[in-house]
Amino acid sequence: MKEFFDHLDRIAAALQDPEYLFLVLEPLQIWGVAFGLLGLIITWFLNNEKLQVAALIVVLVSALSVWPYLEARQTAQPRIEKILAANYGTRAKQFTNHTTDRLEHRWIFLALAGIAGAAILVGPRRNRLGMGLALGCVAFSLHGIQYSLWMHYQDSLAYHPNLKQNEAPVKEKIRAEPVQAPKTETRAATIATQSTAPATATLREVRPIGGITP
Repeated sequence: MKEFFDHLDRIAAALQDPEYLFLVLEPLQIWGVAFGLLGLIITWFLNNEKLQVAALIVVLVSALSVWPYLEARQTAQPRIEKILAANYGTRAKQFTNHTTDRLEHRWIFLALAGIAGAAILVGPRRNRLGMGLALGCVAFSLHGIQYSLWMHYQDSLAYHPNLKQNEAPVKEKIRAEPVQAPKTETRAATIATQSTAPATATLREVRPIGGITP
């Protein structure tokens, strides 16, 4: 139990660090909006307005998380740029460009939050206006999820050099040379070699005994 509360204290302290806080908030723009959208679609077919409102609240809160997320990201950006520049060169510029792009497209989530809030006030099934707001919430949710996934992938390319889309630090693949089997001479080959070898013995001249010639 002591370890549990110790972990909670350390997590609470880590959330005060902008470099960790923006990493925690980023998934809300993907999975928070996605779960809220899924809940809205399911409860629409269930014809339960209270559950639809609950799903819209999830979408609203997840979309509004873009505001503290961008603030934490901008606060953490100088240190992250120094680390990336020291280790991975041009990836620091990529991170800066991604931050600028997110700032320019934050209107997607702010508009989604406004539409979801209006749908909650009007009621998604009370009249045509409420139904139109619910459909608008679906459309902006899909757009926001697609954009967040794409930017998350771009940030991953800058953070993680091990991804296959990045340039490999080793230009050529290092392969081990195949082991050559030792040459073995068979018994048949040995015999054949001996049979074809030139004779080294010399013939002696035979002479008659006592000077008698035949």
